[in-house]
Amino acid sequence: MKRISTVLLLLFIGCMDYEFTTPDDNKPVITDTAVVTVDTEDTYQPPAQPVAVCDVTPNPVAPPWEDATWLGENSYDPAGETIVTYDWTLISYPAGSTSTMPTGAQNRLNFVPDMAGDYVGQLIVTNASGDVSEPCATTLESVPVENLWIEMYWGYTDDMDLHLVAPGGSYNNFTTDCYYANCTPNMEWLYDMDWGTSGYEGDDPSLDLDDIYGLGPENINILDPQTNGVYTVVVHDYQGSTTDTHGSNNVTVNIYLNGSLTWTDTRAISGDNTVNEFAEIDWSSGTVTSL
Repeated sequence: MKRISTVLLLLFIGCMDYEFTTPDDNKPVITDTAVVTVDTEDTYQPPAQPVAVCDVTPNPVAPPWEDATWLGENSYDPAGETIVTYDWTLISYPAGSTSTMPTGAQNRLNFVPDMAGDYVGQLIVTNASGDVSEPCATTLESVPVENLWIEMYWGYTDDMDLHLVAPGGSYNNFTTDCYYANCTPNMEWLYDMDWGTSGYEGDDPSLDLDDIYGLGPENINILDPQTNGVYTVVVHDYQGSTTDTHGSNNVTVNIYLNGSLTWTDTRAISGDNTVNEFAEIDWSSGTVTSL
């Protein structure tokens, strides 16, 4: 009976790929003899679709004159197919901006942001077989180099005019109020816009953008203010310019101090030829007060 049990045990263990041995002390030892197969073959499979690779340079840039290039030239197809289309889209931008994605192919040159803030470009590429890539997005920062930067835009077609009155100055004065008539780059030389330190151009104001027929933006800036007084920001609805029938127009003013957005407000302006004081800027304390 003991011999039959031993035989059955040996048959059972053999079926389990184990080796049975009997050492000198007659105690059974079971050794695993099963063979484990490891698949060392690289199982990585390249993506079936092309790959969009996007970037933008230089970054950041200063509005509204510095330009950037959206780069898609490093996009590729893992299977070696030719990339035939590069679809660039501006998917996010500051409210009020009218900047658009330039035309072109893999790279889009001479993009000029007209407002401060972030601009997000998206690239999708397509290969010769019609396979489309996943979207690639990249962000361009638009940061004013001027220490005092004021920008304005509005909701409906009208001629809204941005004014910046110097400390101690008065509205519509040709030397103490910066606006379209005296403060644009081609007009300011006609007037004595010498604010702050006498003879120092860095603390004089400039109206870079003046929009007559659209929705803005407009901006007034000072590179390096030297006056420790209070500036006043004013919005004028130019007389005879109203062309909409909405009754009021939502006007937004953003004020940046030293490159950072410090104050913003949107107000409904109604009535042709109205003058609306928005804010006071105390440069010495770095504060903005709503009016």
